[in-house]
Amino acid sequence: MSNDNDMQEAEITVQDTFSSYTESIKTGLDNGLNYVLLFNTLVNTNDFEELLNAAEQLADFSLDSEYLEFPHQFTGEDVQSIFLSRVLELGGVSDQFKLKDTSRIQKLLGNFNGLDDQPFTFKKSPKSEAGYYFVATNDGQSLMYLNLKTKELMFNGRALINFFVVVLEGKDIASIKNMLNTLKKFGKILKETSGFTVEFNVLDSFNNQFFEFAGGNVAEEIMDELFVKSAENEYILMANESGDAILDLNADTTLVISNKGTVDHPKYGAYIQDKDQEENWIYLLLDYDFLQKWYLDNEKQLEILSNRVVFG
Repeated sequence: MSNDNDMQEAEITVQDTFSSYTESIKTGLDNGLNYVLLFNTLVNTNDFEELLNAAEQLADFSLDSEYLEFPHQFTGEDVQSIFLSRVLELGGVSDQFKLKDTSRIQKLLGNFNGLDDQPFTFKKSPKSEAGYYFVATNDGQSLMYLNLKTKELMFNGRALINFFVVVLEGKDIASIKNMLNTLKKFGKILKETSGFTVEFNVLDSFNNQFFEFAGGNVAEEIMDELFVKSAENEYILMANESGDAILDLNADTTLVISNKGTVDHPKYGAYIQDKDQEENWIYLLLDYDFLQKWYLDNEKQLEILSNRVVFG
């Protein structure tokens, strides 16, 4: 009697195993189909909210299951690159950033128009589960931070200046500005269409934007140095009634260095007054060699502050 029960129990166990196996395969296939639907949305939708939702889900999508593994997959980092490309495409600037050959699934790299020898990609942030850094692969500097879940985009002023002004020295300035404009456009699109919080930092062209210096105070000899360099290049650095340093660079652009703190607790920084509100800090460094040298020679004091928690 017990032998018959053992056989029946063994038969039920085997059947349960087969049922569990087929159910796991089906679950894996359904999961893969869901991935395909999201991925098709990512690469084909013309709706910003659908694009954001698909990218956010795909960034941490677990495609493999216990019984079903997919050998070729795009990573969360790749998803960010595709997202950047699609946002620009929907924003009307698709010709400025192109993903490289994707005939084989591997880590996606992209190039900007005019800087074909400089590949860019995203890397996962070790500080945030949903955060990614946009990096120049030849240099490794984190130029911006993107978090789709919290809807945050932050630009890293130090890295932008070090890469575009120092590393790319000698490159065509128009091409450099074109890429910076494209990154800035990316931020504007996300801000206007999807409610992202965007910190443009040295890319901010708003006239009332105060570029705060990291040193707090600006030593007298540093200002003297700017006065001398300005004069050598036929510009005049003057002081107004409030004690601000005023430097007229052209008919439409003025650089103002001001203390927004107190005598005991100084908070020095700069404004850029520009009729068309197109100039920003990094553009001035690219356009005026004497300002660039002054800044780089005193970068420890003059660095434009970025988010220290995100960029360190």
